[in-house]
Amino acid sequence: MGKRREYRNFDFSTISIKMKPLLKRTKNQSGFTMVELLIASTIGLIVLGVSIYIFTDQEDTLNSENIKTNLRAKGRHAIKVLTKELRMSGFGLPPGLGISAPDPLADGSTISFRTNIGDVRTTTPPSAGSGGTSGSNSISTVDGSGFSNNDNIIIYNPSYDQYEFNSVSGTPSASSIPLSSGLANSYTYGVNANLVTIHKYNDVTIALSGTSINKTVDGTTTALITDVSSTDGLAFEFYGETETSQLNTVGVTVNMVSPVDSRLTMQFKTDINLRN
Repeated sequence: MGKRREYRNFDFSTISIKMKPLLKRTKNQSGFTMVELLIASTIGLIVLGVSIYIFTDQEDTLNSENIKTNLRAKGRHAIKVLTKELRMSGFGLPPGLGISAPDPLADGSTISFRTNIGDVRTTTPPSAGSGGTSGSNSISTVDGSGFSNNDNIIIYNPSYDQYEFNSVSGTPSASSIPLSSGLANSYTYGVNANLVTIHKYNDVTIALSGTSINKTVDGTTTALITDVSSTDGLAFEFYGETETSQLNTVGVTVNMVSPVDSRLTMQFKTDINLRN
């Protein structure tokens, strides 16, 4: 009974006095104002915009570097291909008969040459007989079976550094090649100290066509290199030489252009030493 009286007589005013400061502090803790929210949002947008710009710029730089890397690879490949092709000029043929056009030589974007792609050749027989006389429509050979109808040929007499162009007309035999036109020279042993040689040849042209560098072999065209400039994608330089038979070095310039961004270009240059 005594304890209950103590609780009844307890002064609750002390509790209300202690809670007043707490209620006062709670009322004073208000949220952000509209101005503060706007400032915070603006700062957030600026930070986000800068981040997006940096990311986009890095992505553009990476794409640009990838494009340049691809252009370098394509340019090096182009020079490698053109070097290989031009080195075939005159292959399997007498000296000085590789380059055929332009004649006389003039710097440009087209070059033509002769080459013996299959290395098809033979000689006249090593005997005292006649390989062929002027005007004859055939020439005697050791073995003419490697030649075919319509093949272009060069007949070369090394004794006099003399040659003539002709073509096969009909089916060659093991001992003779029929010709489309009469021989311009006579090839009689006793007069000629060395064997006369007969060489098949192919006509090859490398030229700029639009955004491609094309190769044409005996009238059949294929694309060698793509993604080059349509205006100055290919240039040949002959360093002042005008005679095809005297040409030893060809300067080659290739200008590559990105297929996805025409603003990105690269130039590649080399000098090619010819076979003959």
